[in-house]
Amino acid sequence: MERFRLLASFFVGTFFYTVMAFVGGSDGVWAMRQLQEQKQSLSAHTASIEKTNDELSLEKIALQKDLDVIASYAKKLGYVSAGEKLVKISGLASRETHIFDPGTVLRHHEVKFIPEWLCKSSAMTITVLIYFVLFLIDLQNGRVSFCARRAPVSVSGGISVYDMQ
Repeated sequence: MERFRLLASFFVGTFFYTVMAFVGGSDGVWAMRQLQEQKQSLSAHTASIEKTNDELSLEKIALQKDLDVIASYAKKLGYVSAGEKLVKISGLASRETHIFDPGTVLRHHEVKFIPEWLCKSSAMTITVLIYFVLFLIDLQNGRVSFCARRAPVSVSGGISVYDMQ
């Protein structure tokens, strides 16, 4: 029974450590879920910055090559080409230019997890407790005794008979 107590307690302790490390360890499910959330938020932020970059790139190309776009921006600034007359009408809402948001800085957040020392010390504590409980169960059932072993004594008819060789 001694070996069973020891093996059973080691098994339970190792199982507890494995489950605890798998769920909450530095490479566990909890840490991976936190990293996935950070990845999703960074991907969404990157996509919005790339969209803004694409819009600005198209606007830059239009300003460099399209004469009509250049002329419309010049008219907004009050420039008039030769032979043109500019008439400004008051009371109409002026079209605002789109201001692009450069975005905000997203920092990496430290992932929370159960430290390795806590997993190991908890597993060792569970191992010792399970061994102690199994030992107490064996002690209660009479499988363990602290008395010195005596030679078997047989009684026949009120007289003690000792086995002598």
